[in-house]
Amino acid sequence: MSPPSYCPHCGCIPNLYKHSKKEQLFMDLPMHRKRVGILVLRQRYKCRDCNRTFWELLADMDEKRAATKRLVKHIEKDSLRKTFVSISEDVGVDEKTIRNIFRDYINRLEETVRFETPKWLGLDEIHIIKPRCVITNIEERTLINLLPNRNKESVINYLYHLPNKERIQYVTMDMWQPYRDAVRTVLPKATIIIDKFHVVRMANQALETIRKDLRANLSTKERRGD
Repeated sequence: MSPPSYCPHCGCIPNLYKHSKKEQLFMDLPMHRKRVGILVLRQRYKCRDCNRTFWELLADMDEKRAATKRLVKHIEKDSLRKTFVSISEDVGVDEKTIRNIFRDYINRLEETVRFETPKWLGLDEIHIIKPRCVITNIEERTLINLLPNRNKESVINYLYHLPNKERIQYVTMDMWQPYRDAVRTVLPKATIIIDKFHVVRMANQALETIRKDLRANLSTKERRGD
């Protein structure tokens, strides 16, 4: 590591001397499913002009996270599809640190990603502790938002505050009546389309119920097909 070219405090051309050293551990990308840490012997300098000290810069390290920058990028990507606990176990970084990395990553994405209300809007649901409404862009096949529940009031409030909601021409959904009521209230001109998956599933369930009823009324000989 080459010595610094200036003092970061006063900006003077170096009039420095080595002050002390310390060892720092930075976590790195796992290798062969094993955690990896890099132990760095770091030099501390003192400026004779301003009498202040500083540590040498480590270009490849994220000092705030005590990890390499490439590990931080890896955690950012993994945090979109894996739990914080599982990532922590894989890489050896504290779960709270991973949460903070994820939060900062999402904040940066929100600053750069431009949201546009889609022409095809999807309303579905997922069960995370309780049923929650999932808002999707059907054409782009992307997730837009996850509501805290699937109540009509929550869906109405979300749709009402969508920017340029008049762009929405079609809304796909299951047969949950509050979704239909919410869309009719906020987007009266949008065409509601029932997801065929739910129609086919209900048809199969009805057919299976009829089959069981018919079988229950057959004699043993009729069930054997004799």
